[in-house]
Amino acid sequence: MTSEKKPSEPEELEFEGDENPERGNWTGKLDFLLSCLGYAVGLGNVWRFPYLCFKNGGGSFLIPYFLMLGIIGIPTFLLELKIGQYSAMGPVTLYSHLSPLFKGLGFVNFISQCFVGL
Repeated sequence: MTSEKKPSEPEELEFEGDENPERGNWTGKLDFLLSCLGYAVGLGNVWRFPYLCFKNGGGSFLIPYFLMLGIIGIPTFLLELKIGQYSAMGPVTLYSHLSPLFKGLGFVNFISQCFVGL
């Protein structure tokens, strides 16, 4: 008895290695999640946020802060993640491919990420 597959059965594709060897891939969802958390929440935010709350009016500062976080901060962060994952390009290359006018926006994005990383 032979173990040949029937033509109607779909073949399983086995994928080994990186699909994009030049840039690499995440090994799991947890690696990606921890990397995003490390990028978004730094020690500067942990130390600076209570100081800003105290300086700018305590609890009343939290209302516009969370409002702007929900309206601008989180959607922009998720948009940047999705566009970056979909295109598998860096910010300068990505924005210059969208439009040559946006090339400067890619450089500003890169420089701001460098300042956040400090």
